[in-house]
Amino acid sequence: MTTESKQDTRPGAAVLLGAAGAALVAGLLLAFVAWLAADAAAVRSVLVSTALVVLVIGFGVYVLDVVASIMPRATVLVALVTYAVQLVVLAAVVLGLARNGMMDDTLDRRWFGGAVAVTTLVWMVAQIIAAMRARIPVYDLPEAGAR
Repeated sequence: MTTESKQDTRPGAAVLLGAAGAALVAGLLLAFVAWLAADAAAVRSVLVSTALVVLVIGFGVYVLDVVASIMPRATVLVALVTYAVQLVVLAAVVLGLARNGMMDDTLDRRWFGGAVAVTTLVWMVAQIIAAMRARIPVYDLPEAGAR
């Protein structure tokens, strides 16, 4: 008698949501600290940078999860390309904000950069923890009798 596996068919979604949730919570806590310690520009900076990190990294993780489920052999290549694209997008957005003058008038550069660093670090740690808990197999074992 065998039992049917109750393994989640899309464990990557749980990893994505867990990491995004942790990054959002960290961003909100940092915004609260900015509200207590600085001005409204610092709070705006933290909220904008948190949203930017969650959107850019979240989209990259989503794309990688979809590719891993469709074409597992292309996962490493897509991961490298996705990482490079994420860096370019983040740099382009920051450069665009700086050229528009928003970093001088509306946002605080130090709080913006600090929030990007903190939320990215929290995202990475949460993603590692969620991936370890999801127990996503690295490879499939051959079925019994098939050699």
